[in-house]
Amino acid sequence: MAPETYGLISLFPAMLAIVLTLFTRQVLLSLFAGIWIGATVLVGWNPAAGAARSLQFVVDNVTESFNVKLLLFTFLIGAMLGMIFLSGGMNALASQMVKRIRTRRQAALGTSLLGMTIFVDSYASTMITGSVMRPITDKFDISREKLAYILDSTTAPTASISVVSTWLGFEVGLIAEQLGTIGVDRSAFLLFLESIPYRFYSLLALAMVFIVVIADLDFGPMAKAERRAREEGKVLGDNADPLMETQEDDIVTPDHVEPRWWYFAAPIATLVGVTGFSLYYSGGGFAGRGLTEALSNAATADAIVWASFSACLVILTILVGHARIAVDEVSDAIFEGFKMVMFPVAVLSLAWSIGAVSQALGVGPYVVAISEGIITAGMLPAIIFLSAVIISFSIGTSWGTMGILFPVAIPLGHALGAPLAPAIAAILTGALFGDHCSPISDTTVMSSMFAASDHVDHVNTQIPYAVLAGIVATGLFLMAGYGVPAYIALPIGLAAVGSVTYLLSEQLSVEVPSSYGSKAD
Repeated sequence: MAPETYGLISLFPAMLAIVLTLFTRQVLLSLFAGIWIGATVLVGWNPAAGAARSLQFVVDNVTESFNVKLLLFTFLIGAMLGMIFLSGGMNALASQMVKRIRTRRQAALGTSLLGMTIFVDSYASTMITGSVMRPITDKFDISREKLAYILDSTTAPTASISVVSTWLGFEVGLIAEQLGTIGVDRSAFLLFLESIPYRFYSLLALAMVFIVVIADLDFGPMAKAERRAREEGKVLGDNADPLMETQEDDIVTPDHVEPRWWYFAAPIATLVGVTGFSLYYSGGGFAGRGLTEALSNAATADAIVWASFSACLVILTILVGHARIAVDEVSDAIFEGFKMVMFPVAVLSLAWSIGAVSQALGVGPYVVAISEGIITAGMLPAIIFLSAVIISFSIGTSWGTMGILFPVAIPLGHALGAPLAPAIAAILTGALFGDHCSPISDTTVMSSMFAASDHVDHVNTQIPYAVLAGIVATGLFLMAGYGVPAYIALPIGLAAVGSVTYLLSEQLSVEVPSSYGSKAD
């Protein structure tokens, strides 16, 4: 049966998984229920055959080349973190940083800036920023939900618009492919740059982080989480089940070791440096290609695997060579690190699988088909953005959403005579919405993972922020479709987001006890 004939049913598996996740808080069972229902539909409503097809979906997605490398990267990061915990380097660095960070606002602002600074890769940024800042935000009683929100809303949006990142090659490649299809002789990279001012959702999501951090404003479930953390000192809710246990209590630094801050900094610097070098090398940078061309052709998955393996070697050398820790203790720490990431690996595997089920059912063509009947040139950017929002929320992957929409939306926009830059931006930024809201998104999972937050609590607290940015972005895309330039539309959007945030929010500044000085401004 052709995927487009499934119609409204194509949305059901993902929606079921999301609803079950939010209400039961059982992520793995909810995801598999969605996979099983979708697979059952695909095999003609035979539940037994659907179960077998479900397992095949999982196998196919886990063994897909890019996904295998991402899982290997995750395990290597777990091993690296286990060894860093053994070294005491993370606590040593946090102790150094906390001497300079004297308020909650500074801790949250530092997290936001660090998340944007490591723009080369969203996964690496989430891992590094979460690992570095979580002990610090804990000391200043910042809720884990707030930490996860900051990670989610600074890392991927920044990487997606950066001209030096693992996202660049994929995005520019999609643009170039469609320019060739419609016969337009333009530079894909320059069109990528032209689209950046129109990435309304990404820019508004970033702006909201700094609005709520600097102005100390929160609303909805996040306000409750922050009040709990400030007044009761509980960074996690009473019923919270962190997606990744931090394992500090299980990995104890030997008494003879004097923890150094560079025990943490060295492997992290290696991770970032080797990632950048590997992207340049794998893209042919040393074979004569320019930086942009090299990044566009880089092997992203290979780069982050090489980088994480190199970081593991560096911290292993430090532990054995400088800290003089026994090899059997190092081995135990590595296995504790593996245990940290086992649950996130399972969630990622099922999240990929339910995304594949939704695509097999034709959720993308269905949403596009509905949209095509009401599209005009002026409405095109807003319709594309909303289509990307629905698809990305349903399948939990921004890159998959981009792949679905580009072959349809760009030729359609060209045929209608609509400007290409806003249309391209609508796809690229709308695809991020699902990353921020969908419980089955890999970036949402990783933000919960490295914030050591309850996954459902992260989703519940972040959705109101993302929805506000999404509603305002929709209005801005309507303006752009009817000829309003980005330099006019974007300030209007920023003012709208700031005003609504202020109206909805509660001022939460209160004095709370701290052994590190005043936590409140």
